[in-house]
Order: sequence, then structure tokens, then C-alpha cells
Amino acid sequence: MENDEYKISYDLEESYWWFVGKQFLVRDNFKRLAINSFNNDKILDIGCGTGIVLKILKNFGTSFGMELSSEAIHFLIRRDLKLIARSDANQSIPFKNHTFAAITCLDVLEHLDNDLTLLREAVRVCKPGGKILITVPAFDILWSAHDEALHHKRRYTRKQILKKVCPLNCTVIKASYYNTCLFLPIFTFRKLRLFLSKKKHARSDFFLPLPEWINKMLILLYTAELKLLRYFSFPFGVSILLILQKLELDKTDNEKIDRK
Repeated sequence: MENDEYKISYDLEESYWWFVGKQFLVRDNFKRLAINSFNNDKILDIGCGTGIVLKILKNFGTSFGMELSSEAIHFLIRRDLKLIARSDANQSIPFKNHTFAAITCLDVLEHLDNDLTLLREAVRVCKPGGKILITVPAFDILWSAHDEALHHKRRYTRKQILKKVCPLNCTVIKASYYNTCLFLPIFTFRKLRLFLSKKKHARSDFFLPLPEWINKMLILLYTAELKLLRYFSFPFGVSILLILQKLELDKTDNEKIDRK
């Protein structure tokens, strides 16, 4: 993403509705998946950005971040987050097989030339029975300056992301669109912005200042929908949530590990 977007994210992450909702999504699902620090679980946040989610994950286990951007790492240091591997998500993950009980990969795949490589690597470093929580932006019709500012290469449909994970050694626990209630307002805003904008420099939606009462209303609406996501799957939305569970090792896999 553009370097100034990291500063925007850092400044807004604790209060802006979109970031607050993302944090709620992570906390809620980790509680429901029974991931906790009492088991001394290790957790990896791939593409941890400026670190707000990684800070939350520390409540659920020993949490490691993986990030390449020096600008993002500057803000990780400011948050006193130290277990950071500086690594390119387009390449292999610098950890051993079967290391992590849980992995988050939040709005990362859309940045990569080869998203399947990262998916395979995430499964490799996940423990058998471990969970992988993935979010990606949905639907090409929502493509806008927001995607360009964040250096996205694509948006997904549910069918497309499921096809990506089909060959992997995992099962799908959840696959749903979300941020459904705000789909139409966001679609309208982005198309109007595209029509009216004269600026050549792409900016994300996050630069737009919101009155406090609107921001609070959006937080309530968004988190209410995410609570419903526990029980339902939505047919469309601005984003997609995918939760995977790595399958247990079979005899052949165990023999390979023994030989190592």
C-alpha cells in the first residue's frame, strides 16, 4: 500500500468503524474456536501491518507477526510488538512445519502476485487441527481508488477463494461474505467518488473524516451483523471470511516428518 496509508491506519485503528469491526471479527472467532493462552498456543498474523490485530492476538497465545514494509514495522515498534519476522508474503514463510495453532491472514492475499503460494505456506506452518482465518475483499464491481491506494491486485468471489483452497490439506469451517448491510452505500460512494474525483493520487476510503455519531452508528451496525455471522452465511458483501482447519496428519505425512 502507499506509505501514507500506514500512518492513516495507525491513527484510526482504535476508533474507525471498519478497523473496530475487523478487531471484533478476530476476537469473536478466536473465542468461538477455543484458541487460548492457557494451552500455550502459538499464533501467526501474516501481513500484520501496523499491529492492532497482533496486539489483540497476544490475549490468545504467543503471537508472532510477519511483515515486510519498513513503514509498517516502524509502527509495530511504537506498539512495542517485538516478535516480528520481516519477510515477503510472496515467498516462503520463515517458520518450521506445524508451528502455529492458529494463523490470521487478513486482507493480504489480494496484494500478492501468487496468492496460492501463501495459502500453501500458511497450511504448511499450521499445526494439524489448527485454524486459519482469512479475509479478502469481494467483487470486482467494488473496485475503486481504495483498492489502488492499497495496491490490491484483485477482489474475490466466494467461489474463487474456495477454488484456491480446494487442493490444500484442510477443511472449510466457514466461508461467507460479510459487511453486507453496507454493501450498497459503499458501492454508491465508490462509484460517485470515481465519477467526481479529479485527483490523480489514489487514496483509500479511510481518509474520509466521519462525524463521531455516524462512526458510532456504523460500529453498532457492523458488529451486530458480525454477531449474526456466527449463525448465518450471507449471499453477498464487501468482504469474505474464510476459516480453515488443517487436517490431521496421515501415516505418510508422519513418516515424512520422522525422516526429517
